[in-house]
Amino acid sequence: MKDRTFVNPEKFALGFASASVIPNSDKSQTVSEAKKYLLNYLTAYYLVEEFNTVENKNFDSNTETHFEDMTFPQLMERVKKMNKY
Repeated sequence: MKDRTFVNPEKFALGFASASVIPNSDKSQTVSEAKKYLLNYLTAYYLVEEFNTVENKNFDSNTETHFEDMTFPQLMERVKKMNKY
């Protein structure tokens, strides 16, 4: 595969955070809901930034196995190493 995957962090984060919002008419929960939205947005944004960095490194590397060439167990092991959460 010669084309690298790139995810737009702003669009992804906005979509993720927006999808996680549950409409609530209770005004007392506004601050709490805003914090959750911001947490979701920032988490998604930085996750995509990290993905793009790793994908770029993997794409440019001649010695490392590319994602598309990995077996499923190899891919799961790579994801486990990348997962910090």
